[in-house]
This record gives sequence, structure tokens and C-alpha cells, in this order.
Amino acid sequence: MLSSAPSFPQQKPMRKPNPSPRQAEPAVRGSKKKGGKQPIRKLSAGDDLGVLFSHDREDTLPDSFAGALATGIPAAILTEILTEKEELPTPAQALQAAIRNSPPPQERLDLHGCTASEAEIKTENFLARARRNRLQTVLVITGKGLHSPEGSVLKDVIEARLKIMKSNGTILAYLWEKKDREKSGALLVYLP
Repeated sequence: MLSSAPSFPQQKPMRKPNPSPRQAEPAVRGSKKKGGKQPIRKLSAGDDLGVLFSHDREDTLPDSFAGALATGIPAAILTEILTEKEELPTPAQALQAAIRNSPPPQERLDLHGCTASEAEIKTENFLARARRNRLQTVLVITGKGLHSPEGSVLKDVIEARLKIMKSNGTILAYLWEKKDREKSGALLVYLP
């Protein structure tokens, strides 16, 4: 009894794939490629960009980049561009816009019944937490001092603390709620 050898499917001989056009020719630095394209020039620190980017290289070379810019843009268009420039807002205008665009108080801290040192610590912690939570506007209630024999102690302490925080950039601004310190018992604090 003859056993037949197992038959394997016929395999095609393995061929190397054709190289891509990039692989076919080794890249030579600084040589011209086919199609008339020139290699990219590497700029050095001594190259004058005005000369390199001017349109009339052969005729006359500008002295500087500013000269190339002046010859490249007609005077009438350049004047129009410069007069269209908008003035940037002053820091005070930017602050007023930020306050106007801020939401109503997102959280509040009531300091009624606190001593001056407790109120200062609570206010600092409250504002730090509000900044971490990315709040924009908070309300700090100091009270009017009507029930205190010495008058309003917390108003002075908290306002002094907020002045320091504003000067070092911890807060953006603060305003008395009713725009008048004597009639108000709370401060709106705007965070950066």
C-alpha cells in the first residue's frame, strides 16, 4: 500500500517589491531634482529677509526689510491699514468690561459672628477655593456692624485684606454691594 505524500498548495516565488520612486534614487543634498524644482535654501543669521522676499531682486535691492515692505505695499493702502488699527483698551477699561461681563455671585461667605482674625482666615480660604473652582464672582458678607458695640470691625479688616489681594493679583477687583460702603454690608469680589 502506497501512501501518497500530502499535497501542499503551490506557492508563488517571492519577489522583492518595486521600490518607490523615493527609494529608487538616493537623495543628494543640494542637487536639482527633476521637474526644474530647486532645493530649499537653508537661511543663515546673516541673510537679509527683505532682500530674500522682495519681488524685484534683480532690479534694485532694498536696504532692509522695512524698505522691502514699503516698496511692496502702495502708500495709499499702507495708510489705510494704519488708520484702521483699533486702539487697545486701557487697563481700567478692560477691568470695567470684565466686571460688566461677570455673572452674579456664584457663592457667598457670611462672616456674621466671626472675630476679625477668624474672618480674615475664612475669607482667604474661601477665595482660594473659589479660584480653584474657577468661579468669577463671589459675595463676602461682612455685615453693617449695627449689632456691634465698636461699630463695623469686619468691614475694615476684610477691605484691607482685599486691597492686599488685589495688589498682588490674587483677585481682580472688589466693590461694595450697594456702591456705598456705609450703606452696604457685603462685598462683591471678582476673580481673575
